[in-house]
Amino acid sequence: MKIWLVALILSLMFTGLGIGYYATRLYEKSVAKGFFMTLLGIIVPFTIFIVFVYFYGIANNGHPLQFKW
Repeated sequence: MKIWLVALILSLMFTGLGIGYYATRLYEKSVAKGFFMTLLGIIVPFTIFIVFVYFYGIANNGHPLQFKW
């Protein structure tokens, strides 16, 4: 597997973890803000990954990212 793909996935995981950590701090102040940040911690990295797969497919003449383990 390509090392840049592993680096991308790990960076997205740590981004979600960082947003989630910030969300736990917000729960002490406001449950609604903490809940919203928790949703962002899930949605933002997933959306970045899906957009990356889409543009990677465009760059490779319509062949999407195929995971060959």
